[in-house]
Amino acid sequence: MQLRPALAVLGVAATLAMATPARAEGQQAYHLGMLPETYRGQLMQRVDSYALVETFLKACGRPPALESRLRRLVRGCIEPATVNMLAQHYRRALAARAHHRWDCVSASGRQMIARSEDAIRLTVADVTRLCQTPR
Repeated sequence: MQLRPALAVLGVAATLAMATPARAEGQQAYHLGMLPETYRGQLMQRVDSYALVETFLKACGRPPALESRLRRLVRGCIEPATVNMLAQHYRRALAARAHHRWDCVSASGRQMIARSEDAIRLTVADVTRLCQTPR
């Protein structure tokens, strides 16, 4: 299974940041209603991509625990209903990929592990910036 397309679309909360209009004064959290329909489809593709990367890294003995990490980061930043809906979609995508087999030991496989972990670090940094920006 090829991860390169998945890595190209990582960034669930980053999508919310890029695609949503500036929040009105006093608005407390991002939510899916802020996204145009086309971006919602892209967001779901990104959630699927995260599941692909998580499945790969977990199979290679490097589970990133993305859901718990991102839940902590977005608390108070993204509406809980939105987070829960995305988490449900994520878990379904994880289950759909549970049977995949991965190359974790070849040079290419090790390089993909490093790229995946780098992409996750960048996404976590983006989400952290998004959620720490004064509202």
